[in-house]
Amino acid sequence: MEMEDYPLLKRAFANVLKAKREELSLSKLKLAQMAKLERVYLIQLEKGDKRPTVNALFYLSEAVGLKPSEMLALVEEEIERLNGGE
Repeated sequence: MEMEDYPLLKRAFANVLKAKREELSLSKLKLAQMAKLERVYLIQLEKGDKRPTVNALFYLSEAVGLKPSEMLALVEEEIERLNGGE
């Protein structure tokens, strides 16, 4: 049985990831290289088509200058925002 996705997780992670990448003026290719990820996977993450692995979360966080816990805090805030501040 496949695990159900946590509500809004993929969308919230996508929003945070794209915002951080754009804030740092990084191309998708450059961020993927910095995070040791395939460019296609990064694109899928930014589109909200894939959920990140813990491994990807750590590499992406490092690449954008955050601790994984800081990245997760931003994702949590984004989920709350998407939920209308509940």
